[in-house]
Amino acid sequence: MNSLQIFENKQDLANEAAKRAVDILQEATLQYGSATWVLAGGTTPELAYKVIATTYLDSLDWSKVMFVMGDERIAPLTSPDNNWHAAEAALLRHIPGATFLRPISDQSAEVARDDYIMQLESLPKNASGQPRLDLVWLGVGEDGHTLSLFPGHPDFTQTDRLVAAIHNSPKPPSNRISLTLHALIGAEHCDILAAGESKADAISHALQPDNLLPIAQAARATSASWLIDTAAASRLT
Repeated sequence: MNSLQIFENKQDLANEAAKRAVDILQEATLQYGSATWVLAGGTTPELAYKVIATTYLDSLDWSKVMFVMGDERIAPLTSPDNNWHAAEAALLRHIPGATFLRPISDQSAEVARDDYIMQLESLPKNASGQPRLDLVWLGVGEDGHTLSLFPGHPDFTQTDRLVAAIHNSPKPPSNRISLTLHALIGAEHCDILAAGESKADAISHALQPDNLLPIAQAARATSASWLIDTAAASRLT
């Protein structure tokens, strides 16, 4: 069962997302001795990263947290297209010695996919043998995509792989890699962060039973918590 919280504005949403992240990661480190956090691209997660960097750096032993990118664009490692750079600038550079898994985005999508699968296999496993993802952050596209899983796209298929190679993306750049729905099954907690009226239609559709948008399928796979602002909630009935 998904939960839904609606916030007055984007900043309030970011503040709560940041607090929840620290609480969840703290709980995981106490229970397991370590925590894995899957990061999301987009402006709302980026705002929440900045809240953590300014408010919560002393609230957690960050050396016990492994940061993982949920999806990445195939581009040179220094390209501003890469999701990595926003997360690094907003948060990771403020954490001395932060440990992370970063896709090799300067290779082909297939090479990057296979390499990232190998990297993910180094993570602690849950009871079913999947990488234990203590916290996953997901964004929402205007078309209902999440990660780099796009509705109706031929590369958005059910698979038992942890990572998919994506070609001919509806949004540039064309080539990407992405965690799959199969990978998300290992999520202990999943928070979906979305703000702005441009996301309202996608969220309204995704919250309908049995909707097939990628974000809806991801939400059901992980029993996600939705954190949205009033603008993003404006089409809900």
